[in-house]
Amino acid sequence: MRAGACLFFLAIVQQAVAQNLVSNSGFEKHDKCPGSFNYSSKGELAPGWFSPTTGTPDMFHSCSIGDAGVPTNWAGYSKAYTGSGYAGLYAYIVRGYKTYREYLQSQLQVPLEAGAKYQIEFYFKLSSNSKYSIDRIGFLLTDSTYSIKNDEVFPAPATYERTNREIYNRGTGLWTRFSYVHIANGGEKYLIIGNFSDDQKTRKQLIPNSQSTEPMLATAAYFYIDDVKVIKVGDSPDAPVLTGYPEIRTDEDYVLKNIQFKYNDFALVDSSYPELKKLVDIMRFHKTWKVVVSGHTDDVASDEYNLQLSLQRAGSVADYLINAGIDPSRVKTQGFGKQLPLVKGKDEASRATNRRVELRFLN
Repeated sequence: MRAGACLFFLAIVQQAVAQNLVSNSGFEKHDKCPGSFNYSSKGELAPGWFSPTTGTPDMFHSCSIGDAGVPTNWAGYSKAYTGSGYAGLYAYIVRGYKTYREYLQSQLQVPLEAGAKYQIEFYFKLSSNSKYSIDRIGFLLTDSTYSIKNDEVFPAPATYERTNREIYNRGTGLWTRFSYVHIANGGEKYLIIGNFSDDQKTRKQLIPNSQSTEPMLATAAYFYIDDVKVIKVGDSPDAPVLTGYPEIRTDEDYVLKNIQFKYNDFALVDSSYPELKKLVDIMRFHKTWKVVVSGHTDDVASDEYNLQLSLQRAGSVADYLINAGIDPSRVKTQGFGKQLPLVKGKDEASRATNRRVELRFLN
């Protein structure tokens, strides 16, 4: 075997044996076959899984001879992503008098190591009997177990909550991969999954063509959850950098390179995303930093138009950060229009230099 092939083989083997810290990650093991929806928040939902609140998430398995089977059950029809089982939870429900949520909690096999990188992954799917779809789901890693005496929105914010501009389409019928690389604070040993946003923040959409007649899901968005993983993927990482800068410091201005927008618009083009991903990494690595995003334009068009466009372009960068899980309180935007050019000149090269987004990190 050639040396290169040997190293490649070893890399595959190491990846394959990387330890998943989540017990019963695919909800295959069960104390007893589920018969229907879950009535109780006490005790184990399945080996290794609990409810951290008085909400009652559910277990589904092909061994069931009742309404909690796989692929057919009271919440809809779905094969498991892997194996024969999966869990389910209410991520949103329309109620006039209070908000209702369900969450899944699992104790990791060992606590996370400070500074190490972990891949957090699971698969989720909107149940086919849901009459609503929503735009988000997330997770919390914590060093403490929770036992909350209500079934409302979780009292702690998510470590990361995935949101989509487009509300999830029920018609796809596909499992969706949730993936996030987490840099551990150290000591996290409980994983909690669910919707951590209240009804005001959660964007929802009625599914008008749904043929479901399940009364418990008539005003709800219900997610199936399967194949949950927490896997260490690296030791303490080096501080990430943006292109063209060997080191990023606070209280200095940086032009965000390789960022482009559609002509006369504030929509980002795809070539901007590699650099924006690096910016997200910086904000995740430096957990106490804040960033001020400033938009600038060239001298074409009116002062009023350029001021608005510069603010909108800064807002597009800020939206990308927030949608990637950066706390909105850490991101500020401002627009200067054509007031602060970097270079003088009416030629296209000068104008291209002056059209820019700048960053200033604060600590």
